[in-house]
Amino acid sequence: MEEDTLRQEVLSSFIFKDKTTEKILDELTQMAAAICDTPISLISLVGKETQWFKSKIGLEIAETPIQDSFCKYAIEQPDEIFIVENPLEDIRFKNNPLVLGYPNIRFYAGAPLTTSNGLTLGTLCVIDKKNRNLSKLQIKALQILANQTIDYLEHKKEHIHQNDLLKKSISKFNKLSNHSLDALFQLEVNENKRIHFTYINETLKDLLPQLDTQDFKEHPSKALDFVHQEDRMMVENTFVDAVRHKKEWDITYRVFNQDGSISWHQSRAFPDQFSGNKTVWYGSFRDVTDKKNYLELLEKIIFDISHIMRRPIANMLGLIYLLEVSDDSDMLNNREIIKYIKIVSEEIDEEIQGLNENYQKIKTSFKNIY
Repeated sequence: MEEDTLRQEVLSSFIFKDKTTEKILDELTQMAAAICDTPISLISLVGKETQWFKSKIGLEIAETPIQDSFCKYAIEQPDEIFIVENPLEDIRFKNNPLVLGYPNIRFYAGAPLTTSNGLTLGTLCVIDKKNRNLSKLQIKALQILANQTIDYLEHKKEHIHQNDLLKKSISKFNKLSNHSLDALFQLEVNENKRIHFTYINETLKDLLPQLDTQDFKEHPSKALDFVHQEDRMMVENTFVDAVRHKKEWDITYRVFNQDGSISWHQSRAFPDQFSGNKTVWYGSFRDVTDKKNYLELLEKIIFDISHIMRRPIANMLGLIYLLEVSDDSDMLNNREIIKYIKIVSEEIDEEIQGLNENYQKIKTSFKNIY
């Protein structure tokens, strides 16, 4: 790959070909002009077809064609400052429009801006409209300023890169979070005991569509309006206690739906103490109605097994015992016992069918969850 093509790609990654000025870069060019006592100082970035000035002092134009550039020669010598003391006597520049016309260059000194990877992007240069030269101290100072300039540009690039990564991570988290069955949140309690949500995902709209999310973020107590009146005090008191003692909060309670029906919700959160008196809580809201229904059905099944089915089984065991102790000659009595065993067996079969129906209800209620 040609070096100018690689340079162009690197410059694009720096995102520096914009027209905005930057205070730090302007201060560096001002220092260069002041130290070298020149009316013009530039931070010039060299592209394929043009060179543009990221910062400029004493010059009205923002860019020039690459064929008119002094800096394209300077970047060919990345380890030293490129100096032209009299362009009119230099075959490379004597017919240059920047020499023959505005800004009438009669002196140029450019310190290459070389990245940590060894690629030279442009120069920090000083320009005068009269013939002159620089002292060794001025040349050294110009090089130091050039080093500071490229350090700033590389740090800015890294900052932009890290910001991009952060934005992508936040975007990815939001996509994952908003597809969660839980309404995930971050809640802050500051030193003045003010409570507000700093983050909550969109799942909250599914759990409580009648709640204004933005209003809820600033006024969390608004959610109590939708909590069952018998549970409100419990919800509020347990949360206040958790905040006061900075301990985990885990509570299940009833809420009213828009159609007037009741659902069960679970709220959980744990605290993270920061400097001062600020505490951040990380937690979730979840609809646990299906879980509650499951537990109720499970309790019914357990009750059926431990109570209802015990009676026919006890009866059958009693009848079997009578068969075991009866006289073989008492066939009539045995037939009667067998008849009752059949009745009890049918009762057990009926109860088992009932248990199976309850199991199917559980399976149906949970098939959309797992």
